[in-house]
Amino acid sequence: MKRLIFIALLIMMGLGGFAQAPHLYEHDYPVITEVNPQIRALMDSVSIDSIKGTIEHLCSYHTRRYDSRFIYDVQDWLYEHYSTMNVDTVVKHDFKLHNLSITETGDNILAIQWGTKYPDEFVICGAHYDSYSWDGYDPDTIRSPGADDNASGVAGIIETARILSPYTFDRSVIYANWCAEECGLLGSAAYAADCAEQGMDIVGYFNLDMTGYLEEGSDIHVHLMYTTQDSTIANYVYNFSHIYFPEMPIRQAWLTWGDSDYSSFNRNGYPAVHPFEDVNASSPFIHSRDDILGLSVNNLDQCKRFTELNLGLVATLAGINNYAVPENEVTKVALYPNPAKDAVNILAENGLQRITVSNFLGQQIETIDLNGISHYVLNTSDYATGIYLVSITTDKGVAARRLVVR
Repeated sequence: MKRLIFIALLIMMGLGGFAQAPHLYEHDYPVITEVNPQIRALMDSVSIDSIKGTIEHLCSYHTRRYDSRFIYDVQDWLYEHYSTMNVDTVVKHDFKLHNLSITETGDNILAIQWGTKYPDEFVICGAHYDSYSWDGYDPDTIRSPGADDNASGVAGIIETARILSPYTFDRSVIYANWCAEECGLLGSAAYAADCAEQGMDIVGYFNLDMTGYLEEGSDIHVHLMYTTQDSTIANYVYNFSHIYFPEMPIRQAWLTWGDSDYSSFNRNGYPAVHPFEDVNASSPFIHSRDDILGLSVNNLDQCKRFTELNLGLVATLAGINNYAVPENEVTKVALYPNPAKDAVNILAENGLQRITVSNFLGQQIETIDLNGISHYVLNTSDYATGIYLVSITTDKGVAARRLVVR
């Protein structure tokens, strides 16, 4: 959670630079009238032990400050950890730091599952993995465990990915961890700007930042942050929460002292919301060496509840399929060689009608209309090295495949 020091100054400067941009795309959101047993079962699979283990691991780094030498170890651990899951690809999104004395930091880490029906529409959930402490100035010696801010949020995103990654979805899903949030939302801002520049269709962004502190004597509740323009996706959150957690209060609230990565998305024209612990009684230990498990993260049941909410919102909006297999049974296609260099063969049991290639930002590289042939050779000699989504339309339906170009 980035703490804003000069609140009054920012207000005097005007909110124009911080206001939400008009939506790039408009979408309808599901209306929830009853509990979906599959979604409920997945939410019930959220493990407190798993969340606690992730928080403990992240707090074991001396600091996760964006300009410390430790940040690269955290980045690499996240990359490797997501790589063990059943996601389609894991990406390190590099970005530059502007107007700061240091020019390098860890990358954003993105784990992507391509949608089977609408692969160019994205549902994203994310949390920042860097930490900060006011206790000194040397980034390599100051202890900054960052349990609530924001190992708790990262643990929720990782747990969501652990449970959902074996499944397929109509829309593409991205599990994201941002770097350099504490110095101005820089990682998420760079990614959201890249997405907007490429015209990426993000149906919704769900942010987790500080989920583990609950004031003594209080019951678990959610303060939901969003702009007026994002009231539609917020209504979806309210609707979902009231059906699945009818006993849990949830209401809109605002921070007077900070901001988080959801703002990066709504400032670039994307609907975004941020469920948060109590804005009036949040952890008093953040940005200090006392932001630790047990003191600052003092309620793992609340971490679990926020994770359940995030998982259910993502799975429902992305359109989870009723099976846990990676293949589309009605559309059988093959790509070889994969990885490819100069060309890749695309074969279909049924007639090929269209091939669309997109990069991980959702940018369409090219579209080829065909006339029902069963074999097509795609020229990839001009493609940059990287990972692409190939959407293949045949007489029987649409299949999405990952293509690696070297």
